[in-house]
Amino acid sequence: MLIEVGTVYKMGSHSGPKNSSIDSVIFAIDAGNTRSYSGTGNTIFGLKSGTSFTKTTATFSGSGATAAYVFSGSGSILSSNNTGISAAVSRTLTCWVKFSSKTNQCVLSIGANGANTGYSLETSTTVWLFGYGNSGTASTITYDINQWYHVALVGTFVSGTTLSSSLYINGTLRQTNSNASINTTNSVFRIANNPAGTLSLNGSVSQAKVYRKALSADDIYEHYEDYRKRYGV
Repeated sequence: MLIEVGTVYKMGSHSGPKNSSIDSVIFAIDAGNTRSYSGTGNTIFGLKSGTSFTKTTATFSGSGATAAYVFSGSGSILSSNNTGISAAVSRTLTCWVKFSSKTNQCVLSIGANGANTGYSLETSTTVWLFGYGNSGTASTITYDINQWYHVALVGTFVSGTTLSSSLYINGTLRQTNSNASINTTNSVFRIANNPAGTLSLNGSVSQAKVYRKALSADDIYEHYEDYRKRYGV
């Protein structure tokens, strides 16, 4: 069942990300941070846990606050280690993304290509999609090209192999896809491609993170507020 909502969750005062969410970060990269990427080569370094990433068929654009990895319908960024997320364990995938075209494409993913074994945030030519391996559920939320979005796909464990998924855009909970059967395969973290490697992004990604927990609405809004001025949002 899809539930569309439009509530913005605001903090009373902004004081940076909460320690509870920082501690649960598995992988994090930032194109604008030279500790993560020097600006040359295909190796990207994670900002936590020392994990590296490999960039394939993507260009690097800008510097500092404007830096981003740019994809033109092929390639990906892959972590060197698995996420440790499997079955229906709670998780959050988040990034800053800007689309250059409206097409079938993937923004972030974990898991494998199979019946309910993957987990991803994708788009059709018109709306955002919840991806579950080799299938998915369309949201009713549209998107535009040439503008930055902070997106977060939050999977919350319900019971057994049941997961509830929520889509946040620019700090706002936009839609929930309730109680999907999921059995995610422990795998690498993929940026700009799906588990099958067939839906590459047409656009740019600047930051990306994956958490082994379902971030709260306050956490997500705080993360959005931390960086929105950097992206002119």
